[in-house]
Amino acid sequence: MAYGRPYQAYQQTSVQTSSQKQLIVMLYDGMHRFMSQACQAIDQKEIETAHHNLSKTGKILLELLSTLREDQGGEVAQNLKKLYVYCYERIVIANLKKDKAMVEEVMLVIGNLRDGWKQLYKESQAEKTGTNSGQIRVTG
Repeated sequence: MAYGRPYQAYQQTSVQTSSQKQLIVMLYDGMHRFMSQACQAIDQKEIETAHHNLSKTGKILLELLSTLREDQGGEVAQNLKKLYVYCYERIVIANLKKDKAMVEEVMLVIGNLRDGWKQLYKESQAEKTGTNSGQIRVTG
């Protein structure tokens, strides 16, 4: 156990007990946090901090790429791969140029993906508990 480090112990337990969809949402949340910090660092001309946060974002994108199951995911996995590669390339260029606009562009893409995965997670939780709170009803 991590005595004296309760937050790290909590994080480790949280990751170990999370579902796959929840872990993906957590990775997106991490990328968003790192990109936000990078944008702030770019504004403040803190080059090393910006680099550090954009590097972390890139590592998460590479992890997402390496765990994609294209053989099982079909067209969805292929499209995710294209988006991850695009975002990774933009983050690398943004890091080289310290280009805040490029980072914000990737933040938008990642935010949309995160929202989709979060909805999938909520729906899977609703299925487990037998609730329909995640469904949209259309009446007319």
